[in-house]
Amino acid sequence: MKYHSENEKRKKSLIRSLALVMTFALVMLTSACGSSSGDVPAGTDDQEQASAVKLAFYPQGHVLNVIAEDQGYLEDEGIKVQYVKVDTDAEVFDSIEKGTIDIASNSGTNLPLERIASGQKLTIFGGYLLTGCMPIFAKEDTEWKGIQSLIGKKVAFEPNLYCITGPLLDEGFDPITQIDWYEAASQEERIKAVKEGKVDYALVGTNLNYAVNTDPELKVCTYASDVLPEYSCCRVVASTEWVEQNPDTAKALLRAWIRALSYYDSHHDEAVELLVRETGQTEEYIRAYLDNPHCNINVDPMKSAVDRAWNYMDRLGLLSASASKIDIDEHINTTLYKEALDECQEKYGSENSKFYERMQGQYARNNMN
Repeated sequence: MKYHSENEKRKKSLIRSLALVMTFALVMLTSACGSSSGDVPAGTDDQEQASAVKLAFYPQGHVLNVIAEDQGYLEDEGIKVQYVKVDTDAEVFDSIEKGTIDIASNSGTNLPLERIASGQKLTIFGGYLLTGCMPIFAKEDTEWKGIQSLIGKKVAFEPNLYCITGPLLDEGFDPITQIDWYEAASQEERIKAVKEGKVDYALVGTNLNYAVNTDPELKVCTYASDVLPEYSCCRVVASTEWVEQNPDTAKALLRAWIRALSYYDSHHDEAVELLVRETGQTEEYIRAYLDNPHCNINVDPMKSAVDRAWNYMDRLGLLSASASKIDIDEHINTTLYKEALDECQEKYGSENSKFYERMQGQYARNNMN
């Protein structure tokens, strides 16, 4: 028995040694083949990388894609999504132009519209956040009487936030000249600027909603979606060439995300758990926006909201001179989404019939003109 015990130990030791050697070799191979941005998932071979849809990925994650992967919807569609980690929105659109990113879904609506106006050939073909948890905030004792309180004050966010500056324009103000705009190096710096008294008000994106709401020195005055409902927070956008060359892939991704949204509709807590696991963020951080009623996740391209955004930015003088020659509707593809929605409803509609009826109604209201 002693002989067998010693023999088994030697076998296990040999197996462990071989495993370490293989692991080291795999790490070296991955390091040699991976990109400098760390965007290639470990264990992905070259062929899989080439066929994967390269999606810009932020720390707050993409809950629909996380669900689609976990529930096997991407696998059902025969596609893979490769996350490309990014830090700034400018980096995203530069990378789309270079071809190192295929799709952006968390980079707003104003930025792709600015890029389109400047001549970049982009197509919006879906949505992610219809509205996000974008708070306007101030020091705890600051008076707030509505968005007119911003007039004449020092404010830390960009004038291209049409969801605020557009409604001010409608109220007869000129927000470009009647607000003292403070340029902060980052959104975190906007929070600091308010706390230090450098500015009166600031606005930050969904990813900093938790930071603002848990800071006792600050108060949320309002949210962007209170000022402009369904303002179109984040659109799904790719180069026009990619969309034209990969319509089946684009539609397959939309089908997977539509099914994921249906799942999210009835499995909210499970979705929170999945995103916590995927991003490494705390549950409190994730729930600060996913549980917030201002967070409206929706795959619909929402042509009417995009048209409104384009109009506001044009009236505010925020688009390039060449924008007058551009028909923005030529950069919005609603067909792929509608076909994907119809196909999902036909195949999976019995799983959540009210959801699909709601999505069809929304499409009819916002994409037919």
